[in-house]
Amino acid sequence: MTVSFLFRKPKFPIICDIDGYVIAAKSISGFEKQLSAYNICKGSRYPIIDITGEGWSFYPEHMAISPLTTKKKWFKKEVIAIFNNRENNTSNITYSEKSISAKRYDKIFQDIVGLLLNNP
Repeated sequence: MTVSFLFRKPKFPIICDIDGYVIAAKSISGFEKQLSAYNICKGSRYPIIDITGEGWSFYPEHMAISPLTTKKKWFKKEVIAIFNNRENNTSNITYSEKSISAKRYDKIFQDIVGLLLNNP
């Protein structure tokens, strides 16, 4: 299964929320591998967040990632909330919401991507 891009590509790594199951990928091939493990609904749209905090949409029907979405900007607390409330949290790992104002967005994002990739 090959994923294509509409207009332009997101900046990797990315995080995708598939009906509460959160996955991360550092490349498009990594994203394609992650998708194969999940039951994706062809008529749905799944939110993607890239390293810059920009919102994207994944359309499984067309196997395409597009920057056309209703939520264009994601904030630190929102990314942490998606990670902490995910359905696939088998090891009960959460990201601390303490002192997030002292951390840069990209640092928090990289930490969460690392946790998702190392603790699926």
